[in-house]
Amino acid sequence: MEQDNSLTFMYRFMYNYIFPVLVRLFAWTAEGHEHLPKDQSTKLLFVAYHSSHNWDIMMMSMSIYEAMGAIPKGLVHRSIMACHPWLKMMGCIVGTQENAMNSYNNGQRVCIVIPGGAEEAVAGFENAYTVNWTSSTGRPRTGFAELAINANAVIVPVVIKNQQEMCWNPIFFLANFTRLSKAYNALLNLPYGIGWFLWQLKCFLWFTLSCCFQIPLPVKATLKFGPVCRAQENESGINFARRVEAEYAKLLEFENPGGLNYSRALKERFMKTKEE
Repeated sequence: MEQDNSLTFMYRFMYNYIFPVLVRLFAWTAEGHEHLPKDQSTKLLFVAYHSSHNWDIMMMSMSIYEAMGAIPKGLVHRSIMACHPWLKMMGCIVGTQENAMNSYNNGQRVCIVIPGGAEEAVAGFENAYTVNWTSSTGRPRTGFAELAINANAVIVPVVIKNQQEMCWNPIFFLANFTRLSKAYNALLNLPYGIGWFLWQLKCFLWFTLSCCFQIPLPVKATLKFGPVCRAQENESGINFARRVEAEYAKLLEFENPGGLNYSRALKERFMKTKEE
């Protein structure tokens, strides 16, 4: 049977002490529970957008835990897991098809994946809330859809209102403002494996800096579970993936119209509080 990650010291500590503080800081709430399947035998694969700061990921996982009564198994890129093995104590595994299917087959009911990966997270402030489920090589990411089909799982989209505005990173801001990030991106096309190495370095630096150098902002953040997506009979993985991506993009745009806007996110928190 799968390990109950709620029993690990790190998960208990984060859930009991860190999560409540962040809930208060961001006035965090969860909505859309009516969309979650009531049948306890239904396997679920939650899909989400990748912010640049990562603070939302833990909160998303714990909101799913509260809604489902089960710790979602996070499907994470192998390089991230290799550099940050502590993620195992938060319920994460290397997100291969084999590992994910083994989890489902061993009794895990709930998994979560962020199809956009690092490409979506490091796309820059000007591309915030732009759904990009394509790899750095230009290949459409279909693994999540194929997993749902093979595991007979339903896909549940998770969107967060004011997700990107939850934190501000001065290092990322300066890199974007000075166009240093664009200059670095140009080097990613270098041949002989140099571009690949620089991409891996960029991902490592992004993940490390996103965890350590964020300035949290007291915006109102709301997690919303969207209507489930089910694969149609004999639907291919790529068609299912494109259909889910299109539906997800609509939900994300509806909750965060116009892209990144810190002033709007702060006004929504404090103007509403003032009215109440």
